[in-house]
Amino acid sequence: FRNLLYQDASYFDNPAHAPGKLITRLASDAPNIKAVVDARMLQVIYALSAIVACIVIAFIYCWQVAILGTSLILLLAFVMIGLAYKISVMNIEQIKNDEAGRIAIEIIENVKTIQLLTRCDMFFDHYETASKQQKRSELKKGMIEAINYSITQSFMYFMMCFTYAVGIRVIYQGDKSSDDTFKGIIAMMLGAVAVMNSAQYFPEFVKAKTAAGMLFNIIYRKPRTGDLMEGDRPEIRGNILFENVKFSYPQRPLQPIMKGLQWTALR
Repeated sequence: FRNLLYQDASYFDNPAHAPGKLITRLASDAPNIKAVVDARMLQVIYALSAIVACIVIAFIYCWQVAILGTSLILLLAFVMIGLAYKISVMNIEQIKNDEAGRIAIEIIENVKTIQLLTRCDMFFDHYETASKQQKRSELKKGMIEAINYSITQSFMYFMMCFTYAVGIRVIYQGDKSSDDTFKGIIAMMLGAVAVMNSAQYFPEFVKAKTAAGMLFNIIYRKPRTGDLMEGDRPEIRGNILFENVKFSYPQRPLQPIMKGLQWTALR
């Protein structure tokens, strides 16, 4: 918020930085980042540690089963990364096109004027249209999250099927003893359980990643006019003269606000 106060005028002239959208970002981004700083992060760390330990144990007892199980885990990781990227793109687009929050804030701020002009129905229709657009975006994200959830929660059964198929063949050929083979299979199945326990936080982490990116973009953005806290502060004496000053906002360069402005400030 401090950095927003120091931004130049062109920043707020951009429709993407309308006051309603900025207020929505300040109100929602920080709570969304909570997912990466609370107990959910610890659960994911525990799960990753368990997966690494199970892979090591499986390689010790039966490398054939371990290679197959590790390949399945890597395949699942690539699928989750792809889904996370897709959801992140949709989150960014939704944030850029979030008109419902901006409209609601501006309506509430000017509710008396809207009531006096009897335009409540019109503004309600605008808000309803923007809300439906946001709802459609959320439904699309919900479908992707449902696909991820179904894959991760059934991953243990895929792991069981493939590892037992390979394990039976290893035992039949006599490459490994049944004891070592089953130890490797159980280790990979426990790794699959760790994946299932941590994957349920997938939507929160994707949302936190997008929110953190938007929040830190605001925090680290430098005003085009420079940092007002840096530089020299010379003592100004004498008169100030403006001659033929021209000015237009960056979003509307063909609509000048000032044209040929001239004035003098005498001390």
